[in-house]
Order: sequence, then structure tokens, then C-alpha cells
Amino acid sequence: MSVKPLIIQGTESEVKAFTEVTSHYQMSKQDLEQRIYRKNGFDDADKMFASHIDENSWPYRSLMFDPRPYTVILEKSARLIGSKPKGRMVPREGGDTLGAYINNELLDYQWEDNTRLGQSMIAKWMMMDQNVRKYGSAFGIADWHYECRTIKDEKGKFKKEVYYDGPNFKVLNNRDVLANPSYEYINKWFQYREYLTISDMETINDAARGEPHYKNLNYLKDSVREDSKSSGDTRNIQSKNKEMKGLQDFLGRDEYNKPIEIIHERRSDRWISVAIKHGVVVRDIPNPYRDRSLHVVHLKYYPLPDDLYGVNELEPVAKQIKALNAHLSAYSDTIALALRPPVHVNPLNVRMHTLDWSPEAKWLMNTPNVDVQLMNIDTSMTSNFQAIYQVLVGSLMNAWGEQSQQMSSANPFQQVGQVTATEIKDTAYTRNVRDNANKIFLAEALKHQIMLWHSMNQQFMFKAKADKLKIIRIVGRDAIEFFTKQGLGDIRPTQDDAMEATNMLAQGMPAPEVPPGPQFAVNVGEDENGLPIEVPKYIADDSGGGGNLIIEPGDLEGNYDYVPDIESMSAPSTQDVETKLMSLLMTMTNPAIIQGLAQEGIRPKYKELLVKGMEATNIIRDADSYFEEISNQMGGAQIDQNQINSGGVPAPAGGVPAEGVVPNGGMDQGPVPNSGIAN
Repeated sequence: MSVKPLIIQGTESEVKAFTEVTSHYQMSKQDLEQRIYRKNGFDDADKMFASHIDENSWPYRSLMFDPRPYTVILEKSARLIGSKPKGRMVPREGGDTLGAYINNELLDYQWEDNTRLGQSMIAKWMMMDQNVRKYGSAFGIADWHYECRTIKDEKGKFKKEVYYDGPNFKVLNNRDVLANPSYEYINKWFQYREYLTISDMETINDAARGEPHYKNLNYLKDSVREDSKSSGDTRNIQSKNKEMKGLQDFLGRDEYNKPIEIIHERRSDRWISVAIKHGVVVRDIPNPYRDRSLHVVHLKYYPLPDDLYGVNELEPVAKQIKALNAHLSAYSDTIALALRPPVHVNPLNVRMHTLDWSPEAKWLMNTPNVDVQLMNIDTSMTSNFQAIYQVLVGSLMNAWGEQSQQMSSANPFQQVGQVTATEIKDTAYTRNVRDNANKIFLAEALKHQIMLWHSMNQQFMFKAKADKLKIIRIVGRDAIEFFTKQGLGDIRPTQDDAMEATNMLAQGMPAPEVPPGPQFAVNVGEDENGLPIEVPKYIADDSGGGGNLIIEPGDLEGNYDYVPDIESMSAPSTQDVETKLMSLLMTMTNPAIIQGLAQEGIRPKYKELLVKGMEATNIIRDADSYFEEISNQMGGAQIDQNQINSGGVPAPAGGVPAEGVVPNGGMDQGPVPNSGIAN
């Protein structure tokens, strides 16, 4: 059957651009296919992770697969990514502390809001982590996502409304990543495959705010309409996960939403998108981002010289995994054969239909124990099963760093109950060392994604003339306290203004005139008389559990850096939290520590310390509700204030606080609390 030649449509410059992209595509596609289909490649990694055995090439009847690859990868991912990160923005040139906090809260809001596009950010980074462990590298795209949707208004008329307008992060399928294979890092250009419908290209813009930049869609519509044999482009590389489960891939079979295979090529100066199977350039624009980066997030835990992907978790131990599964299957076959061995039968003297393995069956034959005899099966190898199994498991776990003999004296031949506490501690330390190395690379990738989001906020959030304000929701206790202390929600005259006026009057000076209104006023429009309407920059709820923060263009100016707190993402350990909390409380209530701080003119803020500690356990969420101020009346008895120290506890003799006495707070605030992406 002859293949219809591809006709490239468009102008001379578009034909040239399509040829360049196709040349890069063929080179990267060749490299990708080698990585997928080679021995211990992507397909084999998916098989090991899914505990799948190909029956056609397996020499045993038993299909025994030790699911350690799945368990180890899942546990490694869970140890690193167990909760939302709590990084923080820090000011650089042109930035300040307040701006850092505002940008921090904006990124926190966008992190949560990104769920509207399909997946939560935690799920996306969990997928990034699993991809890098299975394939060696993971890739994500951090773009600005602008999407309009058609809705029906109250009058029944259809109109377009902005559904999403903000930064997005999209994890790429490694089988759709067509990176430049000439370098060990992303360089010169980067391609990735995407399946879009005509409707997607007409309504979604992943390059900036505004209408989409896709073109030549009329050529594409004609090409799709002429191809009546299918509903759309099918997947270029078949899904191995669906194949192993015996499921069909339905991509390209929806006749009402025909997907088209689009190859996106990103360069520092130019973006080109082509419909590779239809010969159409659908986008050719300058790089929309002012930083001229490709906006690709690349995560790699174990770099390898001269290789873009690095080392994955499965390839170095693939032989141990196969040997372990072969040993299990061989043992299972031997036991099954010994339980029901083959039978030697003399067909002339035995009534064959009576041979039955059910209980109390009667075998009819002329000479019992002669005409029918069971075959003797050699089961001597089963006596060594446990020793061989332990050697294979020990070798496998050592290679994964879960039971490393380089740092621990644990013997793989020992039973679990025979391992000492010191050996268990050394093994746990080894896991922590390896996890810490992973955290370093994870932190850098997360920082890259957040800084790309911040850069896009500065470039696009207030790009249009109509964009003057953005309101975000604030719910974190640290953020609420910070904005409250900064006075962003105060209405003048405030208590500080009143104290200043009192002091000046006491000195015989006239009190300054304080205009009434918000201390940090934001103009949100005009009233019916044309007068400006001003509201506080931070508007707290009546309950005090949150509020609304108004962001202005000036809040995004200046340079900032992001410091990720990867430890906050790790799986929480209740025992570790309790141990650290008790140690801290014992230190802060030590009389010598309290006396030393008092000599320096400092007293600890015990309530805030306790609130932080209680919330760190993840058991008590609203710790503030468990504290109340002490009144002058307790149980109807009047308290003598002369016998009470500043913390509401009788003062000890000698002027030195007794152990456990909690003085009143008053320590300087110090650095900005670390709220990070989460509160």
C-alpha cells in the first residue's frame, strides 16, 4: 500500500520552518525510540514498576513477581513529597520584606488555584518524582495559561468569559518529550508532543495573556475533514501501561473532538508549532517571555555525563529483579510439581477414566502400585530457597540504599528480629543520606518552577490597562498576623496616632491632623459622585480567620529569590515532632536560659512557641482557640496584681523565674515568619 506524500502548506518561510522542526524531530525521535524499546528502557521500567511478566517469553509456568520495585519507588516518593512545600520569597535588589510576603501569598494562592486545570500541584510533583525514578529524568512546562469558555448569561445569550488566567505547570509524558539529545542538559531547542483539538487552539493561549496565537487553522480543518478514515490523530507511541492491562487506547477515536498531533519546538528567540502529520505550521512567534528561557523544568536525581536522562532507580538493579522473580517462579513450579507430579500409567491395565485426584477417589487397575506410579521429583533445591532469596533481596536493597552495607553492619542473612537497634539506626541514616541528595535536586527544580511563575506574574499579571488590582484570599495564621502587624488593614486614626497626639499635647505642641481613612489605602474605583473609593489593602474577616489582600502593580516590582523548604514536603513523623517539641520546651523553660535572656532585655514569647508546636503536630489545627487572657477575677476571688509576674503566674522569690514559669511575651519579631507556599 503506497503512502500518500506529505504536502507542506503555507508560505515559503512557513515551509522552511516546518522543515527545520521536522529535522530536529527526526533526530530526537530516533533517540527517544532507543530509550523506549532498548533493554531496560522505558517499557521494561514500566513492566518492573507494574510487576508485569510477559508470559510469552517467561520460561516458567508460575508468574511470580516480587513487587519491591513498586513498593520502593512509591515509598521513596512518599518520603520526599508528603505535603505542600513551605518555601519563602526573600528580597534582593529593589525588593523589600513586605513585597516578599505579598509575592509569597500570591504564589500560594496560585499553587492552590492551579487545581482548576485538572490536577493538584502535589499530584503533579509526585508524578515528576515517579517519572525521574523510572526513566532517569522528568520534564515539566511552566507557562502562562489563558483560557476563555463560552457560557450562557441570565438572558440566555452566549458570551465568552475568562475561565483561567494565571501560571500553569504541566508534567510531560516522557514518551512525548523530544529534547535535543546532543547535550546532557536542555540546550538550543526543546520539543514536546501534544494532542490538541481545533477548539483547544482557538480558545487556549499558553504563551501570554490574550487571544491565542495559532494560525492556518483553515488548512488544518480541511486536512482533518479530508481524512475521513479516522476521527483524529492516534497516539504516535502506544501506551505501555494500557497494553499491560489489556486496555484499548481511545485517543483519536472521538469523532466530535478530533485530536491533532502538534509538535512544539521552543528556542530562546522563537516558538514554532507544527501539525506534523498534516504539514501545517500552526504557530511561529517570538519567545513570549522576557527572560528568553524555554520555561522547561528538568528534574534529574542522578546525573550521568554525556546523557540527558541520567540514571534511574531500576536499570542498575534490573538483573537482580529478574533473578529474584526467576527464583520465586522456579521454586513455585517445583513445589507445584511435587504436589501433583506426573504419573506413569500402563494404559492396557488401567481404566483411565478412574484416575482422579479428588479425595477418596478409586483408581481401577490390574496391579496396584505397578500399573500406576508417581514420578519422583527432585526437591533438593527447595532447601536452599531461603538462603538464595535472602542473598538476592539483600543485594537488591543494598543497591537501592535501603539497607546499604557501606554505612551499616546489618547482615542480609539475619532475620528481622535478629537485627540490632544500632544496625536499624545505621540503615535509617543511610536512607536519610540518599533522600537528602534527592532533596537537593528536588529543591532546585521546585525553585525553578516557582521563579518562572514569579517572572510571569511580573510580566503578565498587570499587562492590560484594565488590570489595576488583583484580590487574593489569605487564610494562613502567619500571614494574617504579619499583615495585621504591618497595619495593612488599619483605619486611621489608629491607636498609634492617638498616642502620638497625646504625647505631643503633653509637650505643649499641637497634635497633627490625621485624615480619616485606611492607613494603606487602595483606590478601587469611583462612587456615583465621581469621588475615589478607598479601601484598606488588607480586609480581615469578622471572625479573624482570614481576609482579602489587594495586590497592586507596585507590589510585584523588584527582585526576589525563592528559598524552598523541602523538609516541609517530607512525610511527617509524629515521634520526631514530639521529641523536638519537648526538647525545645525544656530548653525555653530552663531557669538559666530565662535569666540569661532577661539580662539581655529579652523574654520569650511562650504562647507563640506553644501555638507553633501544637500546629506542627498536625493534630491541633486552631491552636489559638486553646488560649485566653487572664482576667482580674478568677472564681470570684480578687487576684493581687502585686503577687503576679508579667506572665500571670506568682513570681518566685529572688527575682529569678522558677522552672516552668512562663513570662509574658515581648521579644522582637525578628525575621519574617516562614509561610512559604503553604500556611
